[in-house]
Amino acid sequence: MRHQGLTAIELMVTIGVLAILTMLAAPAFSQMLERQRVIGATNSLLNAMHLARSEALKRNERVTLCPSSDGETCRDNGVWADGWIWFADRGSTGNRAAEDPLIGHAAPNLENVQVSGNSPVRDYVSYLPRGTTQRTNGALQMGSFTVCGRAEEGRRVIVSSIGRPRSELHSGCQAEP
Repeated sequence: MRHQGLTAIELMVTIGVLAILTMLAAPAFSQMLERQRVIGATNSLLNAMHLARSEALKRNERVTLCPSSDGETCRDNGVWADGWIWFADRGSTGNRAAEDPLIGHAAPNLENVQVSGNSPVRDYVSYLPRGTTQRTNGALQMGSFTVCGRAEEGRRVIVSSIGRPRSELHSGCQAEP
């Protein structure tokens, strides 16, 4: 009678091959997760901009999107990594006052993801009732956000001169070792 099974050597060789294949697949998997985090943060920011713009049209009043760490007030240091809020900006200040109704907030998981805006959109993006963006001083507001992870390639969110946000690939991120 012949027994069918694995010898200890066959089992060790099989485990060794599986370990090598796992080590080869791990970097590709972590890169995929990194890309998905960047894409998720980009989509969350884009979604918030579209919602703020549509609320400005619907409410017929200025709606502002700004960075927020507590989901209630705007940050004044241009750090978007903790999330953002959008609100009816009745005082046209670019900063939420107590009487300004909070419309929404988002706090996506931005672990190892940096979000930063250039000068015109660093502190806020403000939509007028006609759907265009405008700074609180009356100047045209258009600019871009970069969303970067640990890789060299990230995403950019661009706010056009008529207030329409869109995203594109961005290859200017600083790669971390």
